[in-house]
Amino acid sequence: MGVNRSVLWSCVLLLVVGVGALLSKQQFGSSDEVVARVGDREITLGEVEKQWREIDVGSFLQVSQSRYDALVLYLDMVVGNQILEMEAANRGLTPETLLRQELSSRLTPITDADVERFYNNLGEQQTQGRTLEQLRGPINNFLQQQQSVEVRATLIAELSDSLNVRVERLLEPPRMAIARAPTDPIKGTSSAIVEIIEFSDFQ
Repeated sequence: MGVNRSVLWSCVLLLVVGVGALLSKQQFGSSDEVVARVGDREITLGEVEKQWREIDVGSFLQVSQSRYDALVLYLDMVVGNQILEMEAANRGLTPETLLRQELSSRLTPITDADVERFYNNLGEQQTQGRTLEQLRGPINNFLQQQQSVEVRATLIAELSDSLNVRVERLLEPPRMAIARAPTDPIKGTSSAIVEIIEFSDFQ
């Protein structure tokens, strides 16, 4: 079990928890949703987002990307649940029983060496001065949860192939048109299929 991968998963799971909590409290409406009125004048969500993009495009894109990343993670969970339900029906089981049986045969015990490698890769900010023995239990629990997530993802992929199910994800990533002046510096041809735009902030 690689230490770097463990740290990466810890960051991913923290992102899911944080962004997921935000999404559970706030529903993102359509651009024509009225979010304020000043007298008879209605202000729409689209107007607010347009103002946001014009004033601080960086934070707008960051929030849009964070929301998209969280939606992709939860979309994969919903898709996986649907595949589990299909396979469980074929076996005459409940999805919960199927998942429990499959995980029990695939999961391996977390060793002391796994815990120690994970701990040694943490910085002072993560450990906050706590010793390995103080964090051994929480790290062990986290590594077990991480392994369950990885094994479940592998199982879903295998079941999708065996069921010959076509999974089509239609969620579009956030995009924004960027106006380009004729005097803007560019490398390559202006007719390239892919454009990479670099923003600079001179302070």
